[in-house]
Amino acid sequence: MIPPDASAPRAAEQPRRSQDILEFYRERIMFLLAIAVAIFITPFGILDLFEGHILLGVATLAIVVCFGIDGIAIHLKKRPPIPFAFLLLPTVIAIGVSLNTEGLHGALWCYPGVLLCYFVLPRRLAVAASLVLLAVAAPLVLLSLGQGNALRFAVSLALTIVVIYIITDVIRELQSELLGQAITDPLTGAYNRRQMEFALDDAVERHQRTGAPATILLIDIDHFKRVNDEHGHDAGDRVLKDLVHLIKSRARKLDRLFRMGGEEFLLFLADTPGSAAMIQAENLRGRIAEAALLKGRPVTVSIGLAELQRNLTQAAWVKRADTALYKAKETGRNRVVRADDTDAD
Repeated sequence: MIPPDASAPRAAEQPRRSQDILEFYRERIMFLLAIAVAIFITPFGILDLFEGHILLGVATLAIVVCFGIDGIAIHLKKRPPIPFAFLLLPTVIAIGVSLNTEGLHGALWCYPGVLLCYFVLPRRLAVAASLVLLAVAAPLVLLSLGQGNALRFAVSLALTIVVIYIITDVIRELQSELLGQAITDPLTGAYNRRQMEFALDDAVERHQRTGAPATILLIDIDHFKRVNDEHGHDAGDRVLKDLVHLIKSRARKLDRLFRMGGEEFLLFLADTPGSAAMIQAENLRGRIAEAALLKGRPVTVSIGLAELQRNLTQAAWVKRADTALYKAKETGRNRVVRADDTDAD
């Protein structure tokens, strides 16, 4: 069981799984892009104006101004006034004018334009926008440079879009995998202790604000050391994994299971008062005792139950459940003890 005074810093909130892999980094990326645009694009805009390409120069400098406005706002820790998707508008206009006036040199700007789509937009919209850019640019190249060059341009830009899509897909999968490793226990797949602290802190804050009930079940496998000693650690690991699978199969979607460490787990029952949690805990205890988690001997659990009460901190809440669990162990194991019952002793 956990020590009575065990506590740990609240875990940082993890980014949720998302199709938009840049969602949580976009402002930082846009700030750096604003600097890059100011350094590398401004000279072209000024040069176009001096050469008499007024429309192209104005469109190019409009890109610099729009990115600059958002970049300054981000630097000042304010909300960017221009939605990032709108930044594509002056970019597309500038690329279109450049294609019409400069031919091949204008076509080259389509490649950073495609990259910009993926930085500015969520993934699906970025794919759609880049395909639209390809559909608009290819005919313009055809008109100015002929069929052969247009075909080469269209194929190379399409290949660029495909490569970027593949790279972002791999990054999304790696991000999802790393997120899973950061929030779950690698052996059992239950959420780890840091995520438990975050979830319980949320429940405490919600209870103080709205009075919403919540209950935790501290679950400990009885005589688990004997399982390891008599059957080996591989058998012990299988018991832990099968136990987690059983608990998850009996829990609701809003319930969350955390591994505290060793053979001890915490089941968080949101929006559940103690009386209802007691029924669920007894049902779970019985199911585990009946399950064939280990060949040749039964596996049972002891459960300490604690309902969240006003003015309880997370640490105090878990301590009440731990005290109840200790009482369950002390009075014979394979039973559920409610923290309210231990208070009466």
